[in-house]
Amino acid sequence: MSGRPHRWIVLGPVLALLILSYSFGAPWWEVPPPGQSAQMWSKVDYDRNLTDPFFKADEWSCPDGCADCATCQDGEQRLKHTAKCFSTSHWTEHDVRFSYLKSLDENTLAVLIEESNPEFYDRLRIWIRDGLFTCQYSTGYKGPGKADWIWTTTRQALSLDKKVYRRGDVIKGKIDFECLQEPTNQKYIKKWGRNLRKIQVYGVFKAKVK
Repeated sequence: MSGRPHRWIVLGPVLALLILSYSFGAPWWEVPPPGQSAQMWSKVDYDRNLTDPFFKADEWSCPDGCADCATCQDGEQRLKHTAKCFSTSHWTEHDVRFSYLKSLDENTLAVLIEESNPEFYDRLRIWIRDGLFTCQYSTGYKGPGKADWIWTTTRQALSLDKKVYRRGDVIKGKIDFECLQEPTNQKYIKKWGRNLRKIQVYGVFKAKVK
């Protein structure tokens, strides 16, 4: 788990194209949030025998605002859990239940681990290329005291059960991530201080490559 600056000779142009493509409403796999610094790259651990009880589970939940959960549970509106992760954002540990995988080309895979509900919002985006990966976390805060933030990765480890994949394949993974959250809004800093804190996202995911 270490940064590899020399790899930017190869990997730099990839993210440069992603950043240049930024526009409002851009797909999640294309760009990191604006204003974020370049993050470390680390080696992916490939383990074909990666196991966890979640990989055999069949967990679902109702969409937020579902009027009749009993009906929803038997219908197509149910949301299948594709991750069993936890986040320590918003000052409390909570579930992160969904993941999405997108093949960008034969060598590049994008992963989104996400939770979005009235209480919590977490987005951990991962780009994997040539056996290396980089992460970018983001979240949103509601109500008084809202500020702009930057998130700097301080630790990351990623395991996958497949090194070679095609669209339609199901990939199992395990993530252990930590970043430092820092406000950039000067009005917020003047009132509340820098208020640095660490955020962790960790757990497993299983999803189909789109």
